[in-house]
Amino acid sequence: MSAPRPIETVHGIRRVLYWVMAGLFFALAMIGIVLPGIPTTPFLLLMCYFLIRVSPTLHAKAMRWPVVGGPLRDWREQGGVRPRVKVLAITMVVMLVGTTLVLSNLPTIIKAVIFLAAAYGIYVVRRLPTARAELVPSND
Repeated sequence: MSAPRPIETVHGIRRVLYWVMAGLFFALAMIGIVLPGIPTTPFLLLMCYFLIRVSPTLHAKAMRWPVVGGPLRDWREQGGVRPRVKVLAITMVVMLVGTTLVLSNLPTIIKAVIFLAAAYGIYVVRRLPTARAELVPSND
C-alpha cells in the first residue's frame, strides 16, 4: 500500500475563495450544533476539505477540537461515525424536536414539517457508515 500523497495548498484567488468557503461551512456547522435538523458533520467535513488546502496547521488544530475532532478523525481514518456518536445525535434530535413539538404553539402543518425533517435527519444518521468503537491513534 502506497503512502498518501501530500495535499497541495492553493494560491491566488483560489486561496481567497477556499478561505471564504472554509469560513462559510464552519459557520453553517456551528448553526447546525444549536439547531436540530441542520446537519453539522457534512459542513465540518466540507470545512476541512477547504481548510487543509489553505492552512494545514489550522486544519490540524480543527482535527484536535474536543467536541468535533474525534468524529472528523473517525470519518477521515475509517470512513464512518462511531455508534456512540450516532446514538448521541439521534437522542439530541428526539429530545430537542420532541420538546419543540410538545411545548410549542406552532400550527400543525409546521409541526408536521419539523417532524418530517427530524425523521429524515435520523434516517440519514442511521445510514452513515459505522466506525469501530475503539480509539484509533491519529498521526496528526
